[in-house]
Amino acid sequence: MNLLSVRRMVLLLLFLFNAFPGSSQDEAIIRDSIAPVNIGHAFQFNSVILNEKRTIYVHLPDSYTKEQKSYPVLYLFDAEINFKPVCGVVDILSRWKIIPGLIVIGLPNTDRMRDLTPTRDRKFNIGGGGDNFLRFLKEELIPHIDNNYNTQSFRILEGHSISGMFTMYAFTADTTLFAAYIAVSPSMYWDEQIMLSKIDDFLKTNPDLRKQLYVTLSNEPEFMLVKETIAIIRKVAPVTLKWKFRQDPTERHEIAPLKSTYDGLRFIFSENN
Repeated sequence: MNLLSVRRMVLLLLFLFNAFPGSSQDEAIIRDSIAPVNIGHAFQFNSVILNEKRTIYVHLPDSYTKEQKSYPVLYLFDAEINFKPVCGVVDILSRWKIIPGLIVIGLPNTDRMRDLTPTRDRKFNIGGGGDNFLRFLKEELIPHIDNNYNTQSFRILEGHSISGMFTMYAFTADTTLFAAYIAVSPSMYWDEQIMLSKIDDFLKTNPDLRKQLYVTLSNEPEFMLVKETIAIIRKVAPVTLKWKFRQDPTERHEIAPLKSTYDGLRFIFSENN
């Protein structure tokens, strides 16, 4: 092999070595560069009212520091599924100044049908722990969040399906906890449609109600009774209630919270709503 051939072989080997990843040196660089990308943190909360420990997720705005301004708070049900996508929606909307920065508090479930149902279903004999769960929010969790984070009194509650129905119940059960509500495809059929009469009675007896309510419906069967709920709201809602209903028959039930959060937050923080 002449000198020219040797040089060509060396150049070829150098090219092959640098052209393909996976050398021990490259692997070391990649390994040393890896760092977790966090969207929040979680803590364990020992609830006396619920008699159990609950995991709570927290997402803070990028601008958050203890010394800076306070933020509105979004309380989100079904956080084991919806926390990541909802935080992404919040971040993109706040980054472009469409909404203010929000603290997002996610509540994963331990017993969804127990906690997020206002009554015991007479047909299936399940549920009914909703009032106890509202006590947990009012007397334990919300005070804890307010004491440990820079929060405003402006709170939003969001739920989907069964938790969307419970969001509607919270809307009627205690007007001191939340200023705005996003009810995504709420399951208004619960316990022989008991929520329809509750909403009718509540709106008729609160003529000065100053809240915001955003309700959505996706491609779901008629037994959800969302349209019947909206008919009641249209008929008896006081003029002081800022509300909106959006139906998207092309949207699937499972992924409805993504677009509903986006549209709902834009509605809540719109100056012209």
